[in-house]
Amino acid sequence: MRTPAPSTLRRSLERLYREFDYAARIERDAIRFPLRYADPRDRELVALLTACLAYGRVDLFSRALERALAAMGPSPTGFVATFDPRRDGGAFAGFRYRFNRPRDLVAFCVAARDVRARWGTLEKCFVAGDGAGQGPIGPALERFARAFLEADLAEVFPRGRPSRGYRHLFPLPSAGGPCKRLHLYLRWMVRREPPDFGLWTSLAPARLLIPVDTHVENMSRAIGLTRRRARTWRMAEEITAALARVDPADPVKFDFALCHKRMSGDCRDRRDAVVCAPCGLRGVCRHWRRGAARGRRRGR
Repeated sequence: MRTPAPSTLRRSLERLYREFDYAARIERDAIRFPLRYADPRDRELVALLTACLAYGRVDLFSRALERALAAMGPSPTGFVATFDPRRDGGAFAGFRYRFNRPRDLVAFCVAARDVRARWGTLEKCFVAGDGAGQGPIGPALERFARAFLEADLAEVFPRGRPSRGYRHLFPLPSAGGPCKRLHLYLRWMVRREPPDFGLWTSLAPARLLIPVDTHVENMSRAIGLTRRRARTWRMAEEITAALARVDPADPVKFDFALCHKRMSGDCRDRRDAVVCAPCGLRGVCRHWRRGAARGRRRGR
């Protein structure tokens, strides 16, 4: 099966981006949590915690995150700035979400406190590890994650090794995984157009990689953005490179619409005459192109 013609793919994706009903899906997306906060410092911090916990079903991690944010009060930045694990760690007692336990949130607060005390903002921490500020985003993202993984967490983990749950919050690009949640955080912080809020002005959207989850993976394979079968860093690079041929200045702008199209049930990852009828991606979808190709062969 051939990949769609670039011009056809461009028209289909741009139409999806323009016509997608973002407002209808915001409340079903993790981005709604940082959007609650007007203070940029709170939004930057809450966005990171949200992205770190954004694995598994949205309804499940949303409930867990609601409890964590309630414990941090109306100003998460203020809570973290004066955070003392002995005095304040009990705020997260009873927290439980898949791999994560109370001490993982305590460690997050300690590390975030120290990172902000050193650099002032999380953006400045990221930029400090970004070298010339151009080229692949992987090395800078690695150094950003390590700033949290290698923080002094002796009060939380006396044996000197962070828990599996805490390490799970900050995946490293060097491990080869897609690092979906950290790329999601960067998308929120860097892109200047809704639904993202673009607080970080030091990075260009062109450098971002798409956050690849199961929905983006399946959509990307369906419309010919990747042929890879494993969800890895290379898959994220391949999908982003294909999208950059559509919009080199902002390739990840299609992420939200692609993800929610499948998450909402508007894509079944198969031919469905009813569900697929209004879809603007039919012309580039492998399920429909395959059927058209079979029809042409039968007509010979």
